[in-house]
Formats: sequence, C-alpha cells, structure tokens
Amino acid sequence: MKYTRARWAIVALLFLATTINYIDRQTLSILSPLLRQELNLSEGDYANIVTAFLIPYTVMYALSGLALDRVGVRIGLTLGIVWWSIATMLTGFARSATSLGIFRFLLGIGEPCVFPAGVKVSGEWFPARLRATATGIFSSGSAIGAVLAPPVAAWLTLQYGWQYAFLVPGLCGLLWAPIWWWVYRPLRQHPGVTQADIATIGHPATATAAQSWKQLLTQRKVWGLILPRVFSDPVWYFYIFWLPDYLQRERGLSLTEIGYYGWIPFLFADLGHIFGGSLSDFLIRRGIPPAKARMLLLSAVGCLAPLGALAGIVPTVSIAIAITCLVAALSQCWSTNISALAADIVPNGSVGTVFGLMGMAGSLAGALFAQVLGYTITHFGYSGAFALAALLHPCAATILYFFLRPAARTSVDSIGNESA
Repeated sequence: MKYTRARWAIVALLFLATTINYIDRQTLSILSPLLRQELNLSEGDYANIVTAFLIPYTVMYALSGLALDRVGVRIGLTLGIVWWSIATMLTGFARSATSLGIFRFLLGIGEPCVFPAGVKVSGEWFPARLRATATGIFSSGSAIGAVLAPPVAAWLTLQYGWQYAFLVPGLCGLLWAPIWWWVYRPLRQHPGVTQADIATIGHPATATAAQSWKQLLTQRKVWGLILPRVFSDPVWYFYIFWLPDYLQRERGLSLTEIGYYGWIPFLFADLGHIFGGSLSDFLIRRGIPPAKARMLLLSAVGCLAPLGALAGIVPTVSIAIAITCLVAALSQCWSTNISALAADIVPNGSVGTVFGLMGMAGSLAGALFAQVLGYTITHFGYSGAFALAALLHPCAATILYFFLRPAARTSVDSIGNESA
C-alpha cells in the first residue's frame, strides 16, 4: 500500500508540474495580440520569439534527458522548474521584442526537463499495463495548463495588467519545487518500496546502466521513436502558439471571449491524454503486446488527424473550435502513446536520454515549422496553416510503422542491438 500511494502521489506532483509548465508556456500566445500592440511586434517578430523559445528547448530536451539519467529526477527536475519559473517571472519585465525573445530563450532552457522526467518515472514506477495511464495522467497537466491559461491570463491581465499573467504562474513553480524535493525518491531508495513491489513491476533485480548517445543512435528502434516526433510535435506547437491568435484575429473573439472559450480545445487535449493512454493499457490487459497496443492507437491518430485541415475554412467559429478539439485530442493521444512506447521498449536507465532525443527532434522541427508558419500565415492565411499541419501526423504514423513494425508483433521489454 505504501508503494501504491507513493507512486500516485508522485504522478500527482508531476501533473502539477506539467500544468504549471504549460501555463507558463501558453500565456504568451494568449496575450500575443495585446503584446503586439504594447511592444510593437510584427508577424515576423512573433515567429522569431517563438523560435527563440524553441531553439534552446530543442537543445536542452536532449541534454536534460541525458542529465536526468545521470543525476536523477529529484535533483534534475527541481533545478529545472526553479530555472523556468524565474524565466517566466522575468517575462513580465519585457519591454521590446528583443527582451521578450531573451526571456523566452531562458524559459526554453528550463522547461523541457519535466517530460523526460515524467516518462522516466512512469517507466520506473509502473508496470507496462499501467504505464500509459500514468503517462497520460501526468502529461494531461500540459492540456490542463493550456485549459487554465486563457481564463487565468485574461483575468490577471484585465484585473492587474499583463505583467501579472507571468509573475503569478512563475511564483507557483517556485512553491512547487521544495515539495517535490521533500516527496520524491527513486524507486529503489524509497522507504515504502520493497523488493516484492519492484518484482511486480517487472524490473530486473538491479538497475540498468545508462547508454550513450552513440550506442543508442545505432539502433533502428531508437530512430523509430525519434523521427516520428519530427512530424507530430509541430502540430501541437502550432495549436499552442497560434490557436489563441487565430481565434482572436481571424474569428473575432475578444480577450474576454478567449477567457471563456479558448480553453475548450485544450480540455479535449486533456481527454486525449487520459483516454488515449487508458485505451492502450486496456488493450494490453486484454493480451495485446504493449508495442502493438500503442501502435494501434498511433495509427488511428494518423488516419484521423487530416480532418484538422477543415478548421481554417469552415464557416462558423463554433465548428472551427469543434474541429480543433478533435485534433487536440488526437495530438495528445499520440503524445501519450509514443511516450509510453518509449518506456516500453527502452531500458529504464536510458529512458530519459532517448526521450530527450525524441523531444529534441520534435522541438527542432517545431522551431523550423514556426518560421514556415510565419510565412504561410502572412501569404496564405490560417487556412493554409491548418492544411499544412493536417499533413504531419499521417507522415509520422508512416515512419513509425516502417521502423517499428517488427516490434509491434511481440512484447518488447528492451531495445536490442539491431542496427539502424
């Protein structure tokens, strides 16, 4: 019972961390029309600011995953959230495109650590039949953060000024850090966990050693996890950074109306996290091998995601929001299941490193896609942007199937030594 309570308490704290993470990240897009006026930002300036966040986010995703495998989740995640919370608070003092870009650059250094940390913890503390559920719960904090960001940012801005929309969430992160430090211990060092508990998870008697990037990048299955993120992640970044702007500029919603309605697609993203993870875990409990169960869900997302192209051309804002709700749910169903797939087939000693490489690939693609979006929206409008984004998940699913099809046939516990 101590083990069971401990693991769900840890997931709850990870959920809160990802919630704070996405409030900090999403606030800029909520306030982008206001900041364009306040700081005299052009479309190109905004795209550059998004890129200024994504470039360090790209680099630090890989480095933070590697660091977490070396120094541990307790130290790594504590330092990460303290860093990004301070960067969030500094954003409230931005006075130009340059200073805003610098503060977002600092935010990008700290923010990526929460996701490899969460996947690593899920792989360590949970058996395969519950792993995607745990991953879905902590990852759903990202969607909850995106749900909370519009009303919270709008209320703080209207009541106290836009600066407080950055200061208050940053303070919340600083309050979270000491709680994590007090609660979290690695599985094998936790006082409430016995060897019998470890055996029920299915881990070996001793912890697996971390592998180097060189060792991992010679393996086909690692590439099968990394390359699909190049195509899938830009879709979510598009919705995070541009959807509030689209609803205000193209569909005519005011900041107050964004507070009322702008959170709805991200609520469905949250449902995609939780139900997408629970469904693949259900399939595993019904006897389907873990890798195959995850890939069934990922293939379904690849088939349905092109419906997102309709969001930019439908006649009413309500239909547009409904379509974005569907795509947001599918996008996060994808995110949860590919994360759980990594924990399924990568030894736990290397999960943080592999997931960091996955995140690095995805955020690098997101940074490049931000520049493409800036050009596309300027010259072809948001209808072109939605159509472009709709093509990406089918590409990701095709690559995933090509690289990992053999893994889907059997239950996979660790990466073999096959060549890429």
